[in-house]
Amino acid sequence: MRFDKYSRWPLSYCMLKLEKYDVGPLPHGSPVSFPQISPDGSLILFVRSIVDMNEDGYESHVWVIPSSGGEVKQLTYCDGSDTSPMWSPDGRIIYFSSDRVKGGVKKSRLWAMPAMGGEARPVVEGSVSNLRFSPDGGRLLYLSRVEEPTETPEEYVDDVMWITKLRYKMDGQGYYPYTRSHVFILDLKNGTKKQITSGPYDVLSPSWAPDGNSIVYVANPEDGDYSRMRDIYILPSGGKPRKVTNGNSIINSVSWSPNGEQLLYTGRKPDDIAHPRYLNTDIWVIPIGGGESRNLTEAFDRTVGAYGSSIDWVHPRYIFFRAPNHGSYHIYRLDLKIGNVIQVTEGNMTVNSFSMNSDATVFAFDASDACWPSELYIYDDSGQRRLTCFNSEIMERWMISPPEEFWFTASDGVKVQGWIVKPHGYQPGAKYPMILEIHGGPHGAYGFKLGTAEHEFQLLAKNGYAVVYTNPRDSIGYGEEFAGVAEGTWGGRDFNDLMEAVDYVLENYDYIDGEKLGVAGGSFGGFMTNWTVGHTDRFKAAVTMRSVCNWYSQVGYSDVSWGYSGIGQYQEPWEIPEKYLKHSPITYADKMTTPLLIIHSEFDHRCPLPEGEQLYYALKRLKRDVEYIRFANNSHGLSRVGKPSHRIQRLRHILRWFDRYL
Repeated sequence: MRFDKYSRWPLSYCMLKLEKYDVGPLPHGSPVSFPQISPDGSLILFVRSIVDMNEDGYESHVWVIPSSGGEVKQLTYCDGSDTSPMWSPDGRIIYFSSDRVKGGVKKSRLWAMPAMGGEARPVVEGSVSNLRFSPDGGRLLYLSRVEEPTETPEEYVDDVMWITKLRYKMDGQGYYPYTRSHVFILDLKNGTKKQITSGPYDVLSPSWAPDGNSIVYVANPEDGDYSRMRDIYILPSGGKPRKVTNGNSIINSVSWSPNGEQLLYTGRKPDDIAHPRYLNTDIWVIPIGGGESRNLTEAFDRTVGAYGSSIDWVHPRYIFFRAPNHGSYHIYRLDLKIGNVIQVTEGNMTVNSFSMNSDATVFAFDASDACWPSELYIYDDSGQRRLTCFNSEIMERWMISPPEEFWFTASDGVKVQGWIVKPHGYQPGAKYPMILEIHGGPHGAYGFKLGTAEHEFQLLAKNGYAVVYTNPRDSIGYGEEFAGVAEGTWGGRDFNDLMEAVDYVLENYDYIDGEKLGVAGGSFGGFMTNWTVGHTDRFKAAVTMRSVCNWYSQVGYSDVSWGYSGIGQYQEPWEIPEKYLKHSPITYADKMTTPLLIIHSEFDHRCPLPEGEQLYYALKRLKRDVEYIRFANNSHGLSRVGKPSHRIQRLRHILRWFDRYL
């Protein structure tokens, strides 16, 4: 008989234990995305994505639907994924990115195809992003990674990296020790391309001037790898770049005003550049000649264009953007004449992305709510309505227990939002075990949506568990003070909010069995799970995923150095070692008695593999009840974009672990 080499159980028995958990159908994290309204407003391009279980992967293709609704039509077909569609200014050509095979080689390229139908042709080799047409429609501006000569060794071999720069990897993308992101212009008439920025720095958010004679972009050529500060540069055709801002802001994106006299940008202006605290991302405006910038959304008190989303200034009076609020994400309108912000879209839902017509009267957007995955919507003078229903088949096979929203008052008087999912088949008078789920970020948020995380919650409910998820301090959508109060002291006020949420649920929901509590989380939620089991024994089982256990080592391993910004607030571990260790869960390993399942991916560059392995080693040395599930060939996004077969295994292990102890 063959035995599992990682346990004493026969292999056949181990597989049966996992296969008894039905976790299907497995959803795609973004089944409908990237809506793009045609120049005449009559059609909407979008991407439909599916899980391909036969190939253990994913497929994405470009579809089209009339803006008025009606029949949807698939436009692209290939063995691979077609993404990021966009219309040419005249509406005659559709451009999209694809990793389809050409000449026997499968790689990322930019493709073009006639809008009325016909064969697609490649126009740019390699991955491209941030595509922008020139005002006359004859040129295409884009970003692409290119080898930087000053950072490339004279002699090297492919399987030996000779690294000389600080930032050389990114989760989900891998290693890029010799390349930088720079601006290119493609002449659509003759097919020639030209690189127009260069140097040992990365460029963000290039955009055309309204007259097409200049571009604007975001960069830090002097100190880009060592500072979070970035500046805005204007590069005239045939000229040299001119810096517009003065190096005192963390800038994410930039675009021109319609009249070409001002620049709109998203970012933060910290009061202490060396040790910046958390601030909302706001919308700012500055004259093209430089000078004092003005914060247009200071009174709004929500982070705008979270995670660096670009905001285009299309309408002369109004600016439209996305922002989170109390568990929802919506489109908002800033009125430049009177300075107020109003919400455009409606309901308890999460708007993911949107586009609008030229006069900003029609919006196409993809959105989800708590009981339905993302679909395509339209907003016009008739109101808001859904245009697609791609998820009907998968939802017929799902059992949805609608989340119940609640608010409680924390011990310091602040209101905190949460949700509870009843177990499927709930019977009044019965008692059920409960799982507390903790979100990542930390500046993220749970809310009114149904994605891969919420699928996990529903699977737990299907297997007899109540699920509680909340937005404690650090979460976005509740104002700047709420999101920033715990930064630098992670494991303090945020941890208190989570434990007080559990107290509130036990007091107000009599069907929860207080002796059968579990806790789980990923990324920052994994850190908080580790922290929780090191500071309380109230939970009988825990699952920590893609977590952090040691902020000291996290700084050196991570692609973005979260500990560097969050625990030390830009002070390094050797400057304040006591603080780094104080806020590291591994410091409290000897206090951890809760049975813990550790799940980690080999190619996780965000919360790298040693973070999980250190904790496993410590608890194993302490002879605690711990197991370690290690997934090969997956990144930090295992639960969202990992191999489907691995996503299934992950969910089955979570259910197995909680079933064992709860």
